[in-house]
Amino acid sequence: MEPQGEREAVESQPTMSVNLVYYGWVIVAVCFVVIALIAPLQSSFSIFYVAVVDEFNWSRSSTSGILALHLVLNGLMGPFAGGFIDRYGPKHVMPVGAVVTAIALFILSRATEQWHFYVAFGVIAAVGSTMIHIVPLTTLVSHWFVRHRGTAIGLVAAGSGAGQLALMPLLQYMIETIGWRNAYLALGAALLVIPTVLIRLFLFSYPEERGMSASDEMTPRRKRETVEIVVGSEGREIERKRGVIRRNEIIILDREWAERDWTLSKAVVTFRFWAITLMMAMFAAGFYIISVHLVAYLRDKSYSVLLAGSIVGLQGMFNFIGKGLGGALCDRIGREKTLTLSIAAFIICILLLSLGGVIISPALIYVFCVFYGVGYGMAVPALITSSSDLFGGRHFGAILGVILLGGFFGGAAGTWLGGKLFDVTQGYTANFVVGIVTMVISLALIWSARPSRVRLIRSVVESA
Repeated sequence: MEPQGEREAVESQPTMSVNLVYYGWVIVAVCFVVIALIAPLQSSFSIFYVAVVDEFNWSRSSTSGILALHLVLNGLMGPFAGGFIDRYGPKHVMPVGAVVTAIALFILSRATEQWHFYVAFGVIAAVGSTMIHIVPLTTLVSHWFVRHRGTAIGLVAAGSGAGQLALMPLLQYMIETIGWRNAYLALGAALLVIPTVLIRLFLFSYPEERGMSASDEMTPRRKRETVEIVVGSEGREIERKRGVIRRNEIIILDREWAERDWTLSKAVVTFRFWAITLMMAMFAAGFYIISVHLVAYLRDKSYSVLLAGSIVGLQGMFNFIGKGLGGALCDRIGREKTLTLSIAAFIICILLLSLGGVIISPALIYVFCVFYGVGYGMAVPALITSSSDLFGGRHFGAILGVILLGGFFGGAAGTWLGGKLFDVTQGYTANFVVGIVTMVISLALIWSARPSRVRLIRSVVESA
């Protein structure tokens, strides 16, 4: 019964109930570190490339083919890496990837012929790095999260930007001080030890392996209590607590789809699979049509080489911010709306870049850089989370690998098309127009796939 008497005072100081951290966030932290170490492998090629070409006096076209081979094999290996993770788990697959990648870098440190680089970096490093990169890491995180899946994937994806920001200057310094061979040795040693130890100690495929379930992430995580001091009928002070509990709930809108045990063979016969895959391809094509030719465009428009280089560096920082922001927005406003904001930002950045070619203004180019980095970064968690919402399950790794393969092919097509359009028109207007069109098509595809029509996740506040 309610205590009888006059209420004397209400304390406004809240107390917070104590909850252990959901283990899924430990998974996110480890994946963040792993991708921060492996992601700079591709981007650092441009740094090593200069030192290697200078030492051996090789042609730039033949040497750049090493990276092209690496990228192609990296994309083709994605479905296999995802399938291995589904079947054998991260503790068995990912350390192998770390060891193979480290071996490739050790070989590079002793390479003397160009074919050594094609085999070590173009083939061996491509195969190894795929097993500890975006496909297995985001697959793993998707198994652990439902309500905060977008945030978790966004944080993991942001690790690639953090790694570039931290390691690229360090690698450049090492090349200048101890030489590119020793720099490869140091990077190989780091990739051999750090990911392997973290993966073996902390990574688990599913919550059940830790005696948990994915629903544990959905349990109330916060309970805010206020204490009322009530004077009872006999003059005694009585404490009464009132609380507010915030919990999350999943509303299944398409139960038949959500409960299906998705495999690659089942997914490929659905419209949604091809809509998501084509969406990845169109988005990547639109991005690479612009990004590959960005420095050349700025130089053609009389901007300094220093400014062009700083834009590339700053883009990595804003990309890091965008991935974290995009992941959080995915969980709050939905996947489709987050990608809509991302593409709107990208269209704005293309318009700013075009205007910057008419009005020579470094300030305008720096504003472009903000929209460019954040816009692209926001898209990554939206794209991957949409795939997980539609086809998540014990075979998601293989499915995601094929979907992301569409992105690799789209990126390759965009790179080629951007150069072809410039050769034909001797300008960049066609690149800008095609870039906008492909982005709009990508946006139409995610709204046609509509992952939010399968399940809806929302927060509910209750009095306790």
